Amino acid sequence: MTKLFWNGVVLAICFSCTSPVFAAQNLSRALTATVSVTGQMTLDKFEQLIQQGFKSVIVNRPDQESGNAVTVSQLRSIAEKSQVSVIYQPVIRGHISQANIEEFARYYNELPKPILMVCRSGTRSAALFNQAKSQGLIHE
Repeated sequence: MTKLFWNGVVLAICFSCTSPVFAAQNLSRALTATVSVTGQMTLDKFEQLIQQGFKSVIVNRPDQESGNAVTVSQLRSIAEKSQVSVIYQPVIRGHISQANIEEFARYYNELPKPILMVCRSGTRSAALFNQAKSQGLIHE
């Protein structure tokens, strides 16, 4: 009887971890109250993220980057239905320039918040934000 009980508990936990509510909570990582980053994108994931209340999206992953499953134009068509701005600021992985940092800072300072930043893993977007912040280019 005890083994049956624990099997049920494990099954319930596994089911709850795959439910949309649980998944939506782990779709992005907040850097601050006004900006979050997310990685590998799908259309379903993007629709869920838009429903979380982001007012702007900055896509740092180039459309032609290997392994990219969705284009900015596809994301933009979803976002427009919710009146969310999508900015395409492609940055080559491992090659963030000062110009990239300054361009990002301009977008960050002008766009409605909260902002979602998108790249392959979230690292490139987080690096842009952190560099702009450490240089005093972010106005919060």
